[in-house]
Amino acid sequence: CLQSDLVCSMEIDPAENVTRSQSSQPMAGPSQEAPSQRESSVSSMSTLWPVLGMSGSRDTFFGRGGLAVQPLSSTQRIPRVYEVWQEIGSSNTRFCCCGRCVTGPKIDFWYNLCAWFFILIPSGLYFVLCSDYLWHRGLFPLPILTGIVLLTTIIFLLLTSCTDPGILPRRRLRALLPGLEEEVSNTLALPEDLQDCVADGLTPPTLSDLRQSQGYKWCSTCQVMRPPRCSHCDDCGNCVLTFDHHCPFVNNCIGQRNYLYFSAFLVSTGCLGFSVAVGFGIKLLGYAPSPRGSFTGSPLLIIILLLVGLPTAVFLLGVIALMMFHIFLLCTGKTTKEVLTGRTVLQGRSLFERPPSLIHARAQVDTPLDA
Repeated sequence: CLQSDLVCSMEIDPAENVTRSQSSQPMAGPSQEAPSQRESSVSSMSTLWPVLGMSGSRDTFFGRGGLAVQPLSSTQRIPRVYEVWQEIGSSNTRFCCCGRCVTGPKIDFWYNLCAWFFILIPSGLYFVLCSDYLWHRGLFPLPILTGIVLLTTIIFLLLTSCTDPGILPRRRLRALLPGLEEEVSNTLALPEDLQDCVADGLTPPTLSDLRQSQGYKWCSTCQVMRPPRCSHCDDCGNCVLTFDHHCPFVNNCIGQRNYLYFSAFLVSTGCLGFSVAVGFGIKLLGYAPSPRGSFTGSPLLIIILLLVGLPTAVFLLGVIALMMFHIFLLCTGKTTKEVLTGRTVLQGRSLFERPPSLIHARAQVDTPLDA
């Protein structure tokens, strides 16, 4: 065994390797089975290289003669949290940009596409059909303001869609990241009697009447203790801190860490719709048929405005109603779920209460997961 280890750790000359192989041909027994066993183990290990984040070919880690000439070092990258998220738990959360962006399930794609459609298409028609008309009549601040509001709307939509809403790490993730359990306890300020609660098999831990009245609950799916106002989202499959609701139009949950972005998105969308409607209104009020019969002077312009303007107007009314509803929630200090269910545990709410993300999507797991 010692000789084989020494041979594997040194670089063997190809000519010498051929001489040794020719001299060893008469030998029979286990030595003839070693190359085939080695090849099978190498092929099985190669399937793990993408999981471990290793790049390169087989010859990078193994010699052309089948012996290792460069052993795997301890500096090789082990999987990060976002790479093994599906193995940690059956969650529908998706990660983009190497774990820097967190978004919701795939089933929200068409709803999210609908939101982008009603933002970009009416705005695009506004700049194509109305901006030049407004600019030459001295109303140039209106197209400039509309462009700024459109940019802020897109930014806040992306921030709402791609920000961790406040996902509470599952029990298995806490076991893989050293220090995460303590960080979660300190961030949530859990009472001492609830910090080490674990389920006994399928039986959840018993909570006192006082803790239940305070809003603490046990999540049997995530195997964690939920603080007040934290709820499990069935669409995303995660427990979310200060859960408000799941919005398919932004393809994410609305929780403690992205509620500020969501509120700003509603306000900017309402301002954008109002600005676009004013521009189209001025264009229609000043409409006069062109003697040349150009596109801007034909009834086709009115048809396009009606086909796009009516659905956009309905969408705008819905956004304004939703914006007014969330202003009401901020004034009363409640969440959407608390209003719909009628159960309120805590009063008061702050838009600027954004704790750091607890899932640490780009952190490396402590130990590799079982295949």
